[in-house]
Amino acid sequence: MKKALLFILFALNINAQTKDEDIKIRIVKAKLVDNVSVFGMRDLKVKNDELKKVMVKAKILSTPDNRAKLSGFSLIDNVNKIRYRLADYKGYLGVIDVAEFIPYTKFELFNEKGKKMDWEGLPEYNPAVKDYFDQFDKEGYTNVEIPVNFGTKEKPNLSIIYFGETEHEDFTAELFFVVFEKYKDLDYELYYMDKKISDIKFNNQKEKSAKAKKQSDNSDYNDE
Repeated sequence: MKKALLFILFALNINAQTKDEDIKIRIVKAKLVDNVSVFGMRDLKVKNDELKKVMVKAKILSTPDNRAKLSGFSLIDNVNKIRYRLADYKGYLGVIDVAEFIPYTKFELFNEKGKKMDWEGLPEYNPAVKDYFDQFDKEGYTNVEIPVNFGTKEKPNLSIIYFGETEHEDFTAELFFVVFEKYKDLDYELYYMDKKISDIKFNNQKEKSAKAKKQSDNSDYNDE
């Protein structure tokens, strides 16, 4: 059994490494995360019970001439033919490194008086920064993009956000997606541009721990 398990882990490790020209991507882990957790986008707090925030952690190695374009990542649900846009991103070189923060708004934002919105923390609107998500549609698949509200609940001001080109060459990326809650246990695929990186299955460590504890509490074994 141990030999079989080791073989499976080894096979998964091989399948989870993909080279795109000069970019190498290796999947470290994938898991469900709290909807209210905040990493990059302070406004990205998923409050809809029908949605679930998930994270794929990857090691990325690139070159100065071909750094990773974060908007090129997408998550694919082949069962329901859904293609999810990257919703949030955290990139860092080491444990104590300051996280990279490079979001852009898809649309230029204006307040109710028609004045361009410009406040600290608001992602930049820059059409010169290419959004690669739109370049790699899959035929027969629906693109799902969750807009961020930069206004208020009473007066929403919505825009899709996307992420630009990283400044890092050898780094760790935490890629966050927002999927439908009812589909969170399905098998997914992570893509970079038009290339499949890896099969993805999200694990909930909290639920696993709670289940293990419950099984332990219900055990017939008693040492008293």
